[in-house]
Amino acid sequence: MQTPYVLLLSFPGINVVSAADFAGEMGPIEHYLNAKSITGRAGLRPSRYQSDAVDLANGPLVRHCNRALRAAILGIADNLVTCNHHFQALATQWSAQGKDPRHTRVKVGLRFCRIAFQMVAGRQVFRHPSIQGRHYILDKLTAFHREHDTGMVEVLRDLQAAIGQVPPREHAAEAKPLQEELHRIHDGRRRGPQVLGDILPIVLARLGVGAVQSPESGE
Repeated sequence: MQTPYVLLLSFPGINVVSAADFAGEMGPIEHYLNAKSITGRAGLRPSRYQSDAVDLANGPLVRHCNRALRAAILGIADNLVTCNHHFQALATQWSAQGKDPRHTRVKVGLRFCRIAFQMVAGRQVFRHPSIQGRHYILDKLTAFHREHDTGMVEVLRDLQAAIGQVPPREHAAEAKPLQEELHRIHDGRRRGPQVLGDILPIVLARLGVGAVQSPESGE
């Protein structure tokens, strides 16, 4: 949450765990000149055989690489093919062309790395001309902590750290789903522990957006 990799949560199809795996294996984004530096380190390229006039570059993936980074990228590729409509369509198209499923995963992984580099290095949320909309970082992070019954002290710490990475121009957009969640809690439409209702006003204030009060029923 204290690194710009948290911005990857705005990418439809990427969750907290896969983003954390990728960030942990990548290290500081400043160590990479471009997206090819990422895919080169991960070994997302076919091995090459050269002998005399023979020059084949269509073998299996290279052996010498950071295998943990490769696994993180290909794991994200699996998620995108399963959960992202754009990449689902690409995978279906490539399958109809007779492409090996492993080819599809590598292609999706390469495209992800190009997009991820622009997001993390450029400190920007997800934008793609072929994919409508983006996910909301703080909303996805809140849902993750709610599902895992994280203590509210840790939730507030992570949310505040994430806010520091979100571009200021995106604060209003990030506040909208949090306001809606706060309304559901106040209206009694959210079951279970409601301690989250105590920290959302703090988060909204940090975003520079006041918590809008729910209309009174008049009873």
